Amino acid sequence: MCSARLVTCFAALLAVSPIAAHAQDGPVTVKITRSDAPAVDPISARIGAEGIAAVLADLKSRDALAPKDRFALAGLEFLASLEAATRWQMEAGAARVLMPLIGNVPGDSAAPRETFTADAVTRESEALIAEMDRARSALDGVADGPEFGLAIDLNDLWFDLDGNGARDDGESAVTILRGVFMPRAPETEAAEARIVRFDNADAAWLSAYTHLISGAGELTLAFDPEPAIARVLETYAKLVEAQEKAASAGQYSSMDGLRIFSFVDPAAALLDMLHQQPDPQHTRAARDHWLAMIADNRQFWDLAEAETDNQAEWIPSDAQDQALDVEFPDRLGETWRGVLSDGEALLTSEKSFPFWRVPIGVDLGAWLEDPAPLPLTGVVQGWALDPYFTDAPMLTPENWTRFSRLVGSRTGLMMFMLN
Repeated sequence: MCSARLVTCFAALLAVSPIAAHAQDGPVTVKITRSDAPAVDPISARIGAEGIAAVLADLKSRDALAPKDRFALAGLEFLASLEAATRWQMEAGAARVLMPLIGNVPGDSAAPRETFTADAVTRESEALIAEMDRARSALDGVADGPEFGLAIDLNDLWFDLDGNGARDDGESAVTILRGVFMPRAPETEAAEARIVRFDNADAAWLSAYTHLISGAGELTLAFDPEPAIARVLETYAKLVEAQEKAASAGQYSSMDGLRIFSFVDPAAALLDMLHQQPDPQHTRAARDHWLAMIADNRQFWDLAEAETDNQAEWIPSDAQDQALDVEFPDRLGETWRGVLSDGEALLTSEKSFPFWRVPIGVDLGAWLEDPAPLPLTGVVQGWALDPYFTDAPMLTPENWTRFSRLVGSRTGLMMFMLN
């Protein structure tokens, strides 16, 4: 359940609303002169006309690709994974359970076209990891390679959610993902282009995102969700049968407990999963992906800050402007690097996170290396974390506080945007 929802992180590829301005201390960086938006690459219009799958298949059929086309291939692999996951969630009637932050998914989630099976989350997580592997393979060496630029009109991106091969109302990626994981960009007329030019720095950013999502998928697989979901589904079927039997006998209730409290079922499966012994092979893989994500993210900022142009930028440096006029505050790269350093320190056991009841550290890196079950009662009381208590220095909140103060009320959205 967790991994299917996490693919929505790619909402960061779309325009969303301006960050509230906050007073910033220190000097303001002088901006590089802003250039006009470039001409849109022909592949953008092809995506708009033919869809993700057709253009992706064409790129995969070619023997040699230029750097910009390799980035396009990786981006389409990523988008295809989001398209497939969103379509499955709609068909299984799970769009509001697995993707609760997306409010613009068309269709009626209460009328599933596919049965939600016990192995569904495992299957989707494995598929997601494979899709991220393919995207990363296409990106190999692109960030470090010759300079390239790929201009895309975000209005050309759409998801074939009903699988009919045609772009229908409600399938615009901008419409579906607007305002999900970063602030909403200033509104534009329907016909006005939303042009973003992706470059070498963005290749590192996209690679970082593939590692973020692969790590989440590996962590989901570590807890083997299938048995827990099977138990919940078996009992749920009996509850539905009892409800239907009562209704047929004229025994009506003023409260539909299955519908009103539908959150109970996925919550029960999740809590049951946490009682299981995690597979260390998967937790270690998750750790390695997240460490690689941090390395790629640092490379992104190094490359972005070395750029000498200011043209239709996706995530700008202090000297650049965002293509869609979303406000990015000065010193964002510097501040976010501090957050990355904290994350790396936790993953490598250099630092620990403080237990909520007393000032003692918990070694996350040790748990990822040699994991144990995490039942909620044991985590809250402390006995489940006891083997991981440590004297390692505890993480302090300074870096996170600096970041959250810099971006204001959009902290969570910007966190997913920057990964």
